[in-house]
Amino acid sequence: MIKITLKYIALGGYFTAGFFLLGLVIKVVLGFIYLNTFYLPYEEVVTNFFKSIIAGSAITLAAIVFNIIDKIKLRNSSSSDIKQK
Repeated sequence: MIKITLKYIALGGYFTAGFFLLGLVIKVVLGFIYLNTFYLPYEEVVTNFFKSIIAGSAITLAAIVFNIIDKIKLRNSSSSDIKQK
């Protein structure tokens, strides 16, 4: 049980870091295109961090829900296979 929990925590951290870096890159590139200079204020970094936490948590929650659904379907199908034989 602990191993599965740590797997989902790592998955959430992975997606959070990925979205954070992707958001920073997009903000820097767009800022450079429109302003022709490097512009990344602290407030944008903090806002991007919180948005990436929300997105990473949502994807991790979706992965947990789909995993639970698959386990329930597997358990139901295996019990029905036993009844048919």
